[in-house]
Amino acid sequence: MIEFDKLSDFFSAFYDFKPSDEFIYLDFHLHTTASDGYNTTPFFLEFLKDKKHLISITDHNEIRGAVAVSDAGINNVPGIELGCEDGFEILVYFRQIQELEEFYIGEVEGNRHPYRMARTNKDIHYFLDLLEERACHISIPHINGLAQKNYLKNKTYIKSVLKRVDAVETYNHALPKRRNINAQIIRNRYELEATFGSDAHINRELLSFYRLLNQEEKLHQRLMDNLYKLPMISGLAHKHLIHMIKKRT
Repeated sequence: MIEFDKLSDFFSAFYDFKPSDEFIYLDFHLHTTASDGYNTTPFFLEFLKDKKHLISITDHNEIRGAVAVSDAGINNVPGIELGCEDGFEILVYFRQIQELEEFYIGEVEGNRHPYRMARTNKDIHYFLDLLEERACHISIPHINGLAQKNYLKNKTYIKSVLKRVDAVETYNHALPKRRNINAQIIRNRYELEATFGSDAHINRELLSFYRLLNQEEKLHQRLMDNLYKLPMISGLAHKHLIHMIKKRT
């Protein structure tokens, strides 16, 4: 299940949604034609019109897609999927598009790998040191992903990185259920916050996530509604039930 209640307050500055809103499209991991995706700004404009939404374009070591959707008026958290020299990646979110642009121009653009789009020539600790000085939010995507993206298996330094980030991506629509569950276990163990997203590179992947998200939001809302409709019980028991419901969602 998608961990809606583990999403950081960092993102709250980007929306004014109400509890009564029936559906909100939330997607914090998206790719465009600026890197290795096929999604375009016109597609996002058409897809998101008349929908309450908050997305983040997180292209590989690239920000043109993020700038384009922001300029088009789409509610977008300025972000980037920052790749390191050994293939390790982090999702970095900023509060202002200008902050993303400044970071990209100063620290990413000149360090991009000459022919591997998803890599730079710097290691993860180099970037984490730089980002400590910035007001940003850092999440590890697909931590239990496939092949080289299974950081739990092939990155010996993963524990040290987990101690320096804000969140773990606990739902990635491109991954099997058990791998996302493993990510949730890791997030809980390190007491981190959560992000989630489609990791969509093509329209079809985004639309698939949209259908799943709709179902998950309805389930989450139904669980919370049922909780608050329970007969009056003691304050302590009520708090305990809220905690248990949130753990399930």
